[in-house]
Amino acid sequence: MSCSLQLLGPDRSLSFGLHIGYFLMLLSTFNWAVYSILLKKLQIPMPSIVITFYMCTIGFLFTLPFIIRNNGWEALPLLSESEWIHLLFLGVFVSSVSYWFWAKSLEVMEASKVSVFLYLEPLTTLIAAVFLLNEQILLISVLGGFIIILGVVLVNRPVSSNR
Repeated sequence: MSCSLQLLGPDRSLSFGLHIGYFLMLLSTFNWAVYSILLKKLQIPMPSIVITFYMCTIGFLFTLPFIIRNNGWEALPLLSESEWIHLLFLGVFVSSVSYWFWAKSLEVMEASKVSVFLYLEPLTTLIAAVFLLNEQILLISVLGGFIIILGVVLVNRPVSSNR
């Protein structure tokens, strides 16, 4: 599902496409905000590692019907060793460990302050792309990275009581 809006007329090249992916991305940010706030407000009397285990298990169970419907298990024996390593990395570090860090940080900080650290993700991706993919650093990327770091520092600075 998509729709396009041409901003400058048929003879210009600037156009804006609205795809379902944009809607899903916004919905994802809303879900993440609700997850973070609920995790903080509910103050579940369990260690964050246990909460993370349950969250990952629930995520797996919600994904399982799609794997079954699309016969995803048939592709598993076809995966190479490298693909298994990538899959393991995504499961362990990108999902489990990062969710555990998130839950642990919500124990000691406000949800709004913890959420600001998500803005460091594009900067981290840029740094990884430079080292792993040999991509070039552009001036606009450095400027964007500086703005991101400045924003994270400003939001997390101690608030003075002299207002």
